[in-house]
Amino acid sequence: MKSQLLVPAVYDFLENMEFEGFDQFYEYAIKRDVPVVSKAVGNIISFFVSLFRPTNILELGCGIGTAAKYMLTKSKANYTGVDNNLERIEVAKRFLKDFNKLKFIHSRVETFLCGTDEKYDFVFVDSIKKDYEKIWYLLKPVLTKRSMVIFDDFFLYGYIFQEEAEIPYKYREGVRLIKRFINNIKNDPTAEIVFLPIENGIMVVHYEG
Repeated sequence: MKSQLLVPAVYDFLENMEFEGFDQFYEYAIKRDVPVVSKAVGNIISFFVSLFRPTNILELGCGIGTAAKYMLTKSKANYTGVDNNLERIEVAKRFLKDFNKLKFIHSRVETFLCGTDEKYDFVFVDSIKKDYEKIWYLLKPVLTKRSMVIFDDFFLYGYIFQEEAEIPYKYREGVRLIKRFINNIKNDPTAEIVFLPIENGIMVVHYEG
C-alpha cells in the first residue's frame, strides 16, 4: 500500500531513487503481487546496518529477500531469514544466491523465537502488525546487549493517528494493539525508541539488555 504519511512529491522522490541490483525483486513483487520493503525503508535499514556493523542479523518476515539484499549489501554478517511462506523463501534463496552465510527457516515467527538458541544483534521485523508486541517480548531473550530492532509499517498506514470511527473495521484491532505496544515499550527500561515517519512508519529500538 502506498504511504499515507508522506506527501506525494516526497514519496515519488524516495521511490524513484536508483539502487543497483534490485530490479528483479521489485519486478517479481509487481508481477506476483507480493509485499516487499519499499526503497525508502530499504535505504534506511541499509544505512543502519552500515552504521551499526552487526555480526548476526535476523529478519522476521523475510519474504522474497528484498530487505535482506539491502542489509547484506553493506554487511558481512551472518543472516537468518524467517517466513511462513515456503514459496517466497525459495525465491529469496534464488535471488540471494551470491551471498554467503545465509540461513532461511520456514516457520511461524512465534514458533521460531520460542525454539531458537541463537543470539542476534540486529533484527528487522516485517510480520503481522497486530502481533508486534507479542513478537517483541519473545524477541528480547534472543537479543544481545546493545542490539537494534526495526519494526516496519509501524503506523499501520497512518490509521493509528485517526479516530476509531474513521478506521476500517479490519484494522481496528491492529491499531488498538499497536497503541498498547507503544505505551508499554515507552516504559521499558531496557529499550530506547525512536519513530521515523518513513513510508508507513518505522520504530527503531536500541535494546540495552
